[in-house]
Amino acid sequence: MPSSFRAAVAPPLVLALGFLGGCGGLDQASASGVSDSDVVSEVASQLAEAGSPAYTATYRLAGGATARVVRSPAPERIAYEFPGGRLISTPAAVTHCTADTCTATDAAGADVALPDGSGLVTDTQVVALLEAAAVDESPEATQRDTTLAGRHATCLALTGVQAAETSSFDVCVTVEGTLASFRAVLDGDEVDVVLSEYTGEAEEGAFQIPSGTRLIDRRGR
Repeated sequence: MPSSFRAAVAPPLVLALGFLGGCGGLDQASASGVSDSDVVSEVASQLAEAGSPAYTATYRLAGGATARVVRSPAPERIAYEFPGGRLISTPAAVTHCTADTCTATDAAGADVALPDGSGLVTDTQVVALLEAAAVDESPEATQRDTTLAGRHATCLALTGVQAAETSSFDVCVTVEGTLASFRAVLDGDEVDVVLSEYTGEAEEGAFQIPSGTRLIDRRGR
């Protein structure tokens, strides 16, 4: 989100935080002069915050499979493990793994995108949807609070979004800034992820190429 936009909405967003923690959600915020778009922007900022802590999160996917996301902020690294593959992004490389083969490409300028059918969604994708909803004039937003894997989370259900790749989606973000759940249809595929386990540490092994895997190194090409 551009810094100028963040500055413009910062005063009401401070108020929004107080309302999000109690009953009434967006209704209370609206009654106090804080718009739905302000609250949506705050949730987007919370998820996009660069200073979010390290974590290892396990998710239940649509159909009952599981996946895992591991993040370490110093240096900035993130690893996705999902049925049939992995995606590991570090300052040294972006590595895609399927079966027994991993392919490493240069990290600079790389498109860190999950493959179709992974069942997961990246924070960047969710933030883009939220930012589109925040500036859209037509969506309806409903806020609720929940607890998933022992973490308190603020949730938004949005419908009627015209400026995003999907017109409706449901997202929950923990107080630490971790994606707690997301449900939508993206590019014709159902994406339904729910946090089932959470620890505040990054498992180092998640950033390593699995033992016995063939590495194809395409960096510098």
